[in-house]
Amino acid sequence: MPDLNGMALFAAVVRSQGFSQAARDTGMPKSTISRKVAQLEEELGVRLLQRDTRNLSLTQVGALFYQHCETIVNELEAAKAVIEHTHADVSGSLRVAIPVSFNQELIANLCSGFLRLYPSVDLDVQFTDSDVGLVGEGYDIAIKYGPLQPSDNVARLLFERQPILVASPGYLKQHGTPASPKELGNHAGILLGTTRSAPIWPLGKGARKTMVAFKRRVRVNSVVMVRQLALDDFGIAMLSHAQCKNDLASGALMPILPEWPMEPFKVYGVYSSRKQLASNISVFLDFFTKRFGSQESLLGMMG
Repeated sequence: MPDLNGMALFAAVVRSQGFSQAARDTGMPKSTISRKVAQLEEELGVRLLQRDTRNLSLTQVGALFYQHCETIVNELEAAKAVIEHTHADVSGSLRVAIPVSFNQELIANLCSGFLRLYPSVDLDVQFTDSDVGLVGEGYDIAIKYGPLQPSDNVARLLFERQPILVASPGYLKQHGTPASPKELGNHAGILLGTTRSAPIWPLGKGARKTMVAFKRRVRVNSVVMVRQLALDDFGIAMLSHAQCKNDLASGALMPILPEWPMEPFKVYGVYSSRKQLASNISVFLDFFTKRFGSQESLLGMMG
């Protein structure tokens, strides 16, 4: 039987997208984690990770094995949750609104894991870009991008992501590489948004921040489509670094104006202040915060 500690550390490497970050996240030496994963691979007789100086990715069998490792970790956490919630059973209906632009495969995997941990919860997830009313429309949680408008609701920061402008070598060969924010106005852009979204990118930070308009080539409300259209030479796109890390490492996408880093965008879990914080709301937000990154890592490392 494979070593459970080795499996947990392998899963931590995938979630953290690397040995160095896994060491920081777990508080264990990088050398120890690397040795444990190597021992696990030797015990199984297969290569789980492809390693080189620039990139770390899952092999096909590694991706399958990781999902089983996550299931085992989830089961262990479920056992812990049984103890922690003995006096506060997690059950009942839970209605959640999530922006359409979220990767729906990622959310589906996340919700599957949540339902395995909390089988008594009746989960209702709706993808919508409407400004939903928590009380009036019966939602318990709305996942929203910041900045948020002032309200009486409670907003919990779930995570931050660093955006980056990228384009394919094919697009840049044909249209040139912009050397300044002003030159972006002459380029085709792939807009992630709705009919209310303007073709504008916020470059820079603080006093150096500037809003740059671009020529919209196409508008979609799917981050998966934005990435694919950028790979297919249709223009410059704004993605989070986590979404295109492997594409940057392989050279399939190139960073645009990296000397103009953008402010991180924030994602919040919003719930009504009129309701006492129910255990199902609390555990869902905890789970979302902890597991979103691991699912994002898995999809990203599978390319």
